[in-house]
Amino acid sequence: MNSIKFFNLKRNKNINPYYADRNERNSFAAVIIFDYLKEVSSILNIGGGGKRHLKKNIGDRSISVFEIDLGGDIDMKLNLDEIESLPFADGEFNLACAFDVLVHIEQFHLINDELLRVSNKHILISLPNSACEIFNTVLFNKRIYNDVENGYYSKYYGLPLQKPSDRNRWWIYFEDIIRFYQEFSIKNNLDIEFFISKENFKKRAFKFLFGDRIYYNFFIPYVWVHLSRK
Repeated sequence: MNSIKFFNLKRNKNINPYYADRNERNSFAAVIIFDYLKEVSSILNIGGGGKRHLKKNIGDRSISVFEIDLGGDIDMKLNLDEIESLPFADGEFNLACAFDVLVHIEQFHLINDELLRVSNKHILISLPNSACEIFNTVLFNKRIYNDVENGYYSKYYGLPLQKPSDRNRWWIYFEDIIRFYQEFSIKNNLDIEFFISKENFKKRAFKFLFGDRIYYNFFIPYVWVHLSRK
């Protein structure tokens, strides 16, 4: 089955991720955890940003959140590109999370595998669709101004004026994400579903005009992947 057909089969249309910044993204994740995932009391959150956004959005509920990042208010400082495994036991957490993190590291595949190893129930991942930048650049001449660590058009791609402190290591299309997790779910016998933002009138018009492949690859900014053990 090709990736578009697989996505349409596994998409959960009842869930609508929509946010503008890191805190809102974690607010959406907290809603998913409260209302949708079952029996979650322990969470591993890698690359959370060092400000405990996820825990703050979860609040005082009896859910522990263990944060890993390079700095800030965290439980463990860890460079994910310098390890051979996460320092946790198999199945130590009910839920392992990585929100827009894996594209920042070379060891995408290793850390993705490790998220599965340390989770006994759920994995929740979000990934940006890099190709959406093309649409904004061509039609809107969208540029990054006055920032020497960014590219001309892009925050995490392009050629910055000086060596940046952070970059996306992977340029990925929508279908890259779907194909990768299609194979990953089959290989590891996992249930899978995808969440993307719902289509408004303008998006439905683009989808009708260009078809599924062009619409998904160039107009969907991010994809959420929920994997769970059967």
